[in-house]
Amino acid sequence: MSKETKDEFHRKLQIQLVLSQLAALRRELRETLHAYEARLEIMLAELANEFAALKKAKRLSREQFDQIDNIVALLRTRKFKPEKGRRKDLRKIERLIDDLHAVARPPAR
Repeated sequence: MSKETKDEFHRKLQIQLVLSQLAALRRELRETLHAYEARLEIMLAELANEFAALKKAKRLSREQFDQIDNIVALLRTRKFKPEKGRRKDLRKIERLIDDLHAVARPPAR
């Protein structure tokens, strides 16, 4: 094999390696996004279940009313731009869900 042929073979091999690694990275991205989305969806479903149970309650305490007011305020002030697909918005969504959980389930005193 001549020097040029070896270099050409090496270049093609390196390009193939890059292509296979990019394909693996795309797969990992999809899997990671799917797992992240599933986790957030579960957290939202838990919140919805908690509030569905509150809706059925005959009486709510003053503290529960205050919690509901706080949650309504958090939900109404959210500002996202989903069409831009920004990490910043994902962080805001996750933070909002965490805040909602904190309000809905205050730590025991």
